[in-house]
Amino acid sequence: MNEIAVGVGTGGSATMRAVGWAAERAAAFGSTLRLVHVVDESSISAMRGEAGADDDVRRAAERRAHECLEEAAAAVAAVDAGIETVTTLEQGSPVDVFERISGEVGMLVVGSDWHGGRRASRRRVLGLRIAAVSRSAVAVVPDLEPGDRRGIVVGVDGSHASDHALAFAVDEARRLGEPLVAVHSWDVAAMVGGEYGYGAPLIAAEDLSRAETEILEAALAPIAAAHPGLEIRRVVAAGDPVNELAEAASEARLLVVGSHGRGAIARFLLGSVSQGVLANLTAPTVVIR
Repeated sequence: MNEIAVGVGTGGSATMRAVGWAAERAAAFGSTLRLVHVVDESSISAMRGEAGADDDVRRAAERRAHECLEEAAAAVAAVDAGIETVTTLEQGSPVDVFERISGEVGMLVVGSDWHGGRRASRRRVLGLRIAAVSRSAVAVVPDLEPGDRRGIVVGVDGSHASDHALAFAVDEARRLGEPLVAVHSWDVAAMVGGEYGYGAPLIAAEDLSRAETEILEAALAPIAAAHPGLEIRRVVAAGDPVNELAEAASEARLLVVGSHGRGAIARFLLGSVSQGVLANLTAPTVVIR
């Protein structure tokens, strides 16, 4: 599915960051770009102070939605006028709408206005929920200046989910000519029950570090062999994986993580690491299924 869908809200610069990121990717891959605005009941309620009847409120919301879509289309054209772009106005729950759309496209892109240290915004919470239910890869783009960021950071833990994330990160690093930064981290307390007061770790720190390093090397060995020209940086650390990934990505161009969460209950959940990094974005972050 060579199509990218990007959520277009009324978030100003946060939305435009996401649109610009998606447009650059669409231009690189020759993808169709679907610009999607969802009018939901919360949007209607927020505008009731500007109009009287509910019909008037809805019309005002739809007018604003069309304006946002036009602004987004203009931003796409500024990146590359040759990108095939379609605009879609949807009604309903944004989470439900994007879950449906995720089955029709190769990637969803949403913006987030998260800046560390502030209270969670509704847009950030929606980004987490959309990432949890999506059937496709999801890119969550923070409202941060790209600057001179370098490197494609990926979390590696030996699972199938991280294998998919690693493959995506390798492709991005090669395409963009960026170094691949592979991060493997583990929480010693969580592994040995220390957070519950069960006593000192039963595994020597040196042995544990050696075993965890081997996990990373096993994942990277076939990649290094297949792509000898790819610069690979290895980070192995004992600590909270979320903190280690956030730190590694603080000056990176992109962070890639695997996602967990399937089934009736799990569809609303992400793995603890993917949820953690999306709750405190330090770089554009892609969650891979």
